[in-house]
Amino acid sequence: MKFGIFGSAQAKRGGPDTDSGAGFRDFVELNVEAEALGFVSSFLVEHHFTGFGQVSATLNLLTWVGARTTTLRLGTAVIVLPWHNPVLLAEQAATIDLLSGGRLDFGIGKGYRHNEFAGFCIPMEESDGRFEEALEVIVKAWTSDAPWSHRGKYWQFDNVVVEPPTAQKPHPPFWMGAGHPESIARVAERGHHLLLDQFAPIEQTGERIAIFK
Repeated sequence: MKFGIFGSAQAKRGGPDTDSGAGFRDFVELNVEAEALGFVSSFLVEHHFTGFGQVSATLNLLTWVGARTTTLRLGTAVIVLPWHNPVLLAEQAATIDLLSGGRLDFGIGKGYRHNEFAGFCIPMEESDGRFEEALEVIVKAWTSDAPWSHRGKYWQFDNVVVEPPTAQKPHPPFWMGAGHPESIARVAERGHHLLLDQFAPIEQTGERIAIFK
């Protein structure tokens, strides 16, 4: 059995005497200690507009963690695909995968907080479509050496080669957040790893794992 950690960090606002970076630095040190204790992975959230400084630039913070560790796998739980330009995201994620020596676990999801979608001026009802299209583009970006184009509903790209390449081949492992039985079944069909709700009762977690298997 392998153990990892999941969490977040806070950058508090305040006056000139407030050390806004302390929470981020403490999180990095927590990960360094976790690796020393034998934990194999660390998964980090993405949230926006919370008012209390939750992590928004997930890959940036994980890059710092990666620089301070050597074996700890660096996971996102989750990057909300509907909010991101998929080519830019593919480039940023590939960069951390290269710098860390192939330690990125790319956890993705559709999002669930209405205020975050509203803040980005993205209708929440577009979440499913944006997620599927972004995932298609990211896979293409990570597995194509020749120039390619994409003409979708939400994004268009012409004759691009996405750089840098990833360290892990054909790409970093995908992890997908899911809780509904149909969503869990789709994760299994794709051959991706499953991220579950950390607050669910143990019985419900067992039922969801059974569906995934």
